[in-house]
Amino acid sequence: MIVVGGVNFDVIAQAGRLPAEHEKLRGEQCCVLPGGAASNTAVGLVRQGCSVRLVSAVGDDTAGAMCLDVLDGSGVDTSLVRVQAGARTSMAVVVSSGGAKRMLTFAGADRGLAFDALTEEDLRAADHLHVVGEPTPALARVVHLAHRAGRTVSVEWNGRDMSPLARGAALSFMNADEAARLPQSRGASTTDETARRIAGLVSGDVIVTRGAEGAVWATAGGELFHEPTVPVEPLDRTGGGDAFDAGVIAGWLAGEEPGACMRRGLDAALHVIKKLGAHP
Repeated sequence: MIVVGGVNFDVIAQAGRLPAEHEKLRGEQCCVLPGGAASNTAVGLVRQGCSVRLVSAVGDDTAGAMCLDVLDGSGVDTSLVRVQAGARTSMAVVVSSGGAKRMLTFAGADRGLAFDALTEEDLRAADHLHVVGEPTPALARVVHLAHRAGRTVSVEWNGRDMSPLARGAALSFMNADEAARLPQSRGASTTDETARRIAGLVSGDVIVTRGAEGAVWATAGGELFHEPTVPVEPLDRTGGGDAFDAGVIAGWLAGEEPGACMRRGLDAALHVIKKLGAHP
């Protein structure tokens, strides 16, 4: 399998609240580790027993070297991750307070260069493509090559309108808050209605996570499946959605029914959100 998207160097701080102006607030926990939706999903897929090649970019700095070391140690094939000379690695600073998080991101190495280097032969050597990012021409080219190679595709929307890339994709992922802000949700009164509407528009299945209410799966034909979850008090939500995607994709590739796929994803997400950071 190939996963295409970003690698970040994450700084995650846990605190009950954000500090006020000029206030020095003592946090509870802090860690630095690799992150980014594509990186997190790649690690999650390895945990699910999949063989994964990650396509991304890091800078030739200490943060990039650390990210590659951790990803390699997690079993992710990073041979298609570009190390860009003179560039810094993308970063994210996350302030997490259990069920809430706030994030600042900082752009770094040019991922588009890594996407441009991916070939149709690379995709023919994989059974599936999962993409995370913005609907750029570089990412659209990768999706086009996957379709031409006859490979299945899944797309993480991550709060963006990814419909240009998701048309014809087998699976689309989003959470309920993100789905409600999409232009396709206007006039929809429920998450179910939004999921079914988007599934029809992109001619693919749409899976939406709903927090403590579990997840819903809408097929391109309009059928709905629901899967509950076990409500927990999260320590840190970072990477929970990425772990969910990994579980669902692994189950779907194994031929499991929607409910079983969502159960895999929800269990994987529960494992991640009960600790600080998505790795290890």
